[in-house]
Amino acid sequence: MEVYLETIKTAFLIFPFLAFLITLPYLLLQYHKYGSVPLIRSSIVYTFILYLLTAYFLVILPLPSKEEVLMMPTKVPQLIPFTFIGDFIEAFKETSGVLSFLKSPIVYTTLFNIAITVPFGIYLRYYFKKKWYTTIIYTFLLSLYFEITQLTGLYGLYPKAYRLFDVDDLIINTLGGLIGYLITPIVTILLPDRDKIDKLSYKRGKVVSIYRRFLSFLIDIFIFATIMFIILALLNFNDFLLPLIIMTAIYYVILPTITSRTLGKYLVKIKLESKNKHKHLSIFIRQVILYFGIVFGPLIFIELNQYVNGLITLFYILFAIYAYFEIFLKFFGRKKPLIYEILTKTENISTVYYIDHEENEPSQDTKSVINYNKEEVKDESRD
Repeated sequence: MEVYLETIKTAFLIFPFLAFLITLPYLLLQYHKYGSVPLIRSSIVYTFILYLLTAYFLVILPLPSKEEVLMMPTKVPQLIPFTFIGDFIEAFKETSGVLSFLKSPIVYTTLFNIAITVPFGIYLRYYFKKKWYTTIIYTFLLSLYFEITQLTGLYGLYPKAYRLFDVDDLIINTLGGLIGYLITPIVTILLPDRDKIDKLSYKRGKVVSIYRRFLSFLIDIFIFATIMFIILALLNFNDFLLPLIIMTAIYYVILPTITSRTLGKYLVKIKLESKNKHKHLSIFIRQVILYFGIVFGPLIFIELNQYVNGLITLFYILFAIYAYFEIFLKFFGRKKPLIYEILTKTENISTVYYIDHEENEPSQDTKSVINYNKEEVKDESRD
């Protein structure tokens, strides 16, 4: 039992690092499909990943040294089904009571092999909405993966298997998944079902939160920085300002002026909209203010400072400080549009589309997000 507890502890210690690695792809997928990331969905997904990590570690840990494995007798796979039943009978004969019977290795090992896949069956039915027969197949495949991991000596890392391949484990693990499937309605009685979680996600996805916009910004910065690095490398890093200005104009100004979005905005399902009659001109001015004045403005301004009047310098510094302060407040829930949005009457709107069959209406709100009901925004814009 102590070995199991140490293994579970190891999984919990490693999980934060794994979670860190998958968070950005996870957010991207959620925003692209639903337009929001409710806490209940994230909790389910991340606990499922933690469960899989723990189950895998319980199968492979503790890891022996290669020298220890070489000294072990060769483990012959156990290929006779239901051998554990005979072992149960023998263990029952050899023990004097129920408690001692439960403490025998064959019994607690079998119960452990059942328990290890019970959560898998619960997740498959509750969140992934799988049928009972699909749950059996998936649980069997998961168990087969575990057994192959043992049979191959951790995929060739060891010279031979350091744990036994047992066909009974396939049967017992699969039984555990089926038990998990059957008890799901009891275990998840207090949790909302998957359809309600999806509906909540789409509902919140009507409003473009600052976090969704920030993810779009990060994606665009990554793409932009990659292109800039390639261009500068081709130029032997001799010039910086001119490529920056040209690429900013192309990627951040011309592209969204024509298409109403950047690649980052496309991936998180948002686009630019304007209440002005001349929509494209408004978006053009917005992007110029944002990227030439705020995002890359300081870099460009430093390079050109010697050519700029002192009064203009002061005006720009005050403008930049105010703009960054507004963005800072936006992350803490401020609902007021940012200065460049007010000046150009532009906004980000969601392009996530979903038909609510109960209410028979699309999720995409055609009203202005800026004019959205304040109470509703307060509830829906936070992810």
